[in-house]
This record gives sequence, C-alpha cells and structure tokens, in this order.
Amino acid sequence: MRARNGLYDAKILPIHALGRPTISVGNITTGGTGKTPVVRWLAANLKEQRPCILLRGYKSTTAGLSDEQALLAAGDAPVIADGDRRHGAIRALQQHPETTVFILDDGMQHRRAARDFEIVLINAREPFGGERVFPRGMLREPLVGLARADAVVVTHADEADEAEIANISGVIRKHNERAAIFRADHVIQELRSAGGESMPLYSLAGKRYFAFCGLGSPESFFWRLETAGGACVGTRAFGDHFDYRERDVAEITGEALSAGAEMLVVTDKDWVKLSKIASGISLPIWRAELSLRFWEDDGEKLLKMIGPVAANDK
Repeated sequence: MRARNGLYDAKILPIHALGRPTISVGNITTGGTGKTPVVRWLAANLKEQRPCILLRGYKSTTAGLSDEQALLAAGDAPVIADGDRRHGAIRALQQHPETTVFILDDGMQHRRAARDFEIVLINAREPFGGERVFPRGMLREPLVGLARADAVVVTHADEADEAEIANISGVIRKHNERAAIFRADHVIQELRSAGGESMPLYSLAGKRYFAFCGLGSPESFFWRLETAGGACVGTRAFGDHFDYRERDVAEITGEALSAGAEMLVVTDKDWVKLSKIASGISLPIWRAELSLRFWEDDGEKLLKMIGPVAANDK
C-alpha cells in the first residue's frame, strides 16, 4: 500500500480526471464508519448543483443492485455503479449530462480517480483498526494516508467520551495538520413497517424486540436502539452486506419467538435484501432509518468548504 500510494503521489501511476469536480467520501478502515448516510446527506445538500454518485456496487443483490446503491438511488441524485470509477463517470455523463459534480462513494483508496476534495470518515467507536493494515488489523492503508484528507468526519461521535475524541483528533493531527475535523452522529429518526407505516423511535419503549443486522459496526446499531428504552430480548450480527436467505430469516424468527419478542428490528440497509422475502415472516418487522446529525454547526462548516469545489470555483 505504501509503494502503491507512493507511485500515485509521484505521478508515476496515472490519475484520471472524471470530467466534473469530484468529492470523495471514504475511510481508512474496513467498514463501520457509516458512509452511506454521509453520501446521502451530501447529495441532498448539493441538490442544486445536480450531483451524481459514483460507487462500485459491492455485493449486489439478485436484482442487480447493492444495498448501498438501492438506498442511495432512492435519494436526491442519480447513482452509477462501476468498479472502475473512470468508466462510471463516462457512463454518468452520457446518461446524465446535466451533472455538475461527482460524489465518489468509498473513493479514498481508488487513487486512479482524481478528486478535488477528500472527506475521510473515522468511527469514534473503532477509530484506527488496531493501527495495523488488514489482515493484521482493520486498516485499509497505513495511517499516513490521512495526510490526503481535506476534511475528517468523526462519525458515531456520541458513542465516545471527550477524552477518546481528543485522542482521535491527536492521531489525525500527527498525520495531517491542515484538515478540518468535524463530528457527527448516526441517529435513528423513526422506524418504518413493511407496509410503510412510520413509528417514532421512542415508541419502542415498553416493547419486546429482537434486533439483527449486517453492518460493519453492529454494536452501534444495537446501542442506538437501546437508548429508546425498549426491551431487547436478543440480537444477531451478520457480516457487512449480508445477503439474507429464507432459511436465515426462519432461524432468526424462531430465535426471536423463543425469546418472547413481539417485533423484529433491522436497518434500512438490511431491508433492501429482506424486502423480497419478508412476507413469510410471522413477526412484524420494522426497519430503522438512519440519518446523519452533525454537532453544532459542523455540517454548515463542511458545506462551506465544499461549496467552491462543487461550483468549480476553487
């Protein structure tokens, strides 16, 4: 990874402009930072600039969409999935010539694609992956890669105390003295039933529920639900992007019924894969809709930094 990054930094390996100003959202660890809510927030706030999201479409469903692509496609910007973001950008401009800015989902290590602004996400709960590169740790590349960031967003910030946040900021500053550091939480605004009925999160209070998910950071989801005051009778954590089958759902439902659950709770990301097989579930299933909430005015500050880039007026 060091050699590869060095070749890109020295411009020995080519870096290709994508034809529009490009904002990258990525991370330095494997999963769990909450990229999808951040990309969705960014697309919504840049709506007037007509953004297009470029992603790789990792672990597509049988319908041909990844869970992330399906979630983002329901938002404010067109989505193009292609493992080669350069090819994806060409296709995007053919299909959506009105595009004025690209949002590069999971773009930090995709060095072949040029970017005008680099946002790096760090999970406050598990910030630096043991400070070792995978497979010895959970880093995608050495921490020196943080030097490329223009802004760092510490996600799940309310799951860490001030001392832990200060330590995270200190590690970032060891490798990057110029990047702005922001804090944000991933919150659950409401729960939604299979039929589309909505229920505020606080309605979990007094209910017995069984929660399961396929996320990079399942503990954060379970913790977030517990803050609502319901009675969690059990949880199951599957691998990130887990592709549920009917036998998995039958096993989960049986476990939940044995524990006395009156409902199942999953994330909207899981629901993408579950929706096709949910009709046979004997318990009501509710999906939690995750959204991003910045601390204080951090969101406005980040948008102010991005504004000139998105307007191609750097």
